[in-house]
Amino acid sequence: MPETPCQNLQLLLVDNIRDKLHPIRISLKYAILERDLKPRTNVASLDNFPVLNQDQSTEQIVEVDFKKECGADNVCRSNLHMEYEYLGENNETLPRVNGSQILHYEPSVNKVTLRVVITNAPSPTSPADDAHEAMLNISFPDELIFSSSRSCNFDGTILCNLGNPFRRSQKAEVNVTFEVKGITLRTRELTTRLQLSTSSKQENLEEQNADFLVDYTLETLLSVNPVHRQTYFGGKVMGESAMKTAEDVGSPLNFTFKVINRGDPLNNLGSLVLAVDWPYEVANGKWLLYPTEVVVDTGNVTRCHPPGHIINPLNLTLENRRRRREIVESIDVPTLPAIKREKPNTVLKCRGGGANCVRFKCPLDNMQKSASITVKARVWNSTFLEDYRQVDRVWVEGTAELYLKTDVPSINMQTHHVMFSVAIDSELEETPPAELPLWLIVVSVGSGILLLGIIILCLWKCGFFRRANTRAKYEVRGQKAEIKVQPSETERLTQDS
Repeated sequence: MPETPCQNLQLLLVDNIRDKLHPIRISLKYAILERDLKPRTNVASLDNFPVLNQDQSTEQIVEVDFKKECGADNVCRSNLHMEYEYLGENNETLPRVNGSQILHYEPSVNKVTLRVVITNAPSPTSPADDAHEAMLNISFPDELIFSSSRSCNFDGTILCNLGNPFRRSQKAEVNVTFEVKGITLRTRELTTRLQLSTSSKQENLEEQNADFLVDYTLETLLSVNPVHRQTYFGGKVMGESAMKTAEDVGSPLNFTFKVINRGDPLNNLGSLVLAVDWPYEVANGKWLLYPTEVVVDTGNVTRCHPPGHIINPLNLTLENRRRRREIVESIDVPTLPAIKREKPNTVLKCRGGGANCVRFKCPLDNMQKSASITVKARVWNSTFLEDYRQVDRVWVEGTAELYLKTDVPSINMQTHHVMFSVAIDSELEETPPAELPLWLIVVSVGSGILLLGIIILCLWKCGFFRRANTRAKYEVRGQKAEIKVQPSETERLTQDS
């Protein structure tokens, strides 16, 4: 009987074996060890040179399977699915419009987070066996910059190891944070590609696009300097036809509007527009604040000429000579004159406030980071001399609005409003009433009191304040009564006869 020697061989598994789906193949081969022949002169016997049966295999293969949750046929059929959403900087889900998420971007926004939830849940069409070597591959656009992720590695693309295996009914969440500094005004939509993979059997693992729309919000500021201004009116009434220069109208008046853009310049995608509601006349149609010039400085100084010939409609000559008095710029308007007139204050403003306003617009084309718009005007002296001579101070108020004009629906801006006002005081000189010296007032009061005392003393001396005795008054009345009832001598003689 042939000998069948046995030998035990111990094998060790290496660490971190990724492929646990396929079995380990152990191959056993055998052969006859051939000995070297020595040179001989005679023919050697063939009994010393056995051969193997060629009809039998000289190799045996043994497959050792890993223990895994798979079907009866030992084939793992996974059912991987994923859902995604984008989160803002405060981990709040980005809003959706018509099913698409929208990032309201402005220069202060720094990051956005992609959250992907992966499941391997059973379904009527899949048992959801273990998903071996489950991976998530993320490719992102150039506008996004990889920032951080706890469960993924970045090397050109983002690779996320979901588990080996990713078991039945397991759920995993992957968060990847991107910086959004590459977003510009021209960015409309950003798409990140997501690809699941596994060595288990699953046929519907198609690439998905995780996209979001960009709603770019311009971060702008609008201010006016000064907010409150003081000026004056005075002189003589002059007719409109007699005016030749802007100086003939009245005192000068300037307001400068400052616009700042903290984001990207619009260039040819649109422009910012400053709209000013200017109080140009009072309710009766007389001129109020006459606009003479609008200067726009966006880096290049230009003049704004709104349609309708609103600015300097009388074509008055503009002069650069300074007047005798400078306009006082102050938020705290000085106190009113000491001489009070019939009406202390009058307020004139747009929309039913006693003033008619005209709205003119100046586009800020080619603006980069900042611009200034200076509105120059004159106080119409004649109107104030005719209608507001008896008013201490006239307040005139106007408003300005900054808005965005563009055909690109993804670019937005919050509209800004500012209010400005001017306090107009009278420069007319009026003679104040003469003031009496204090000593004269004291002497007059004292003299009056002394004169009154002398008059009272004289009346007292004359008995003006004496009253008759009551007893003496009744005695006189009794005597008169007795005299009245006694008959005369003639009556008595008549009675005796």
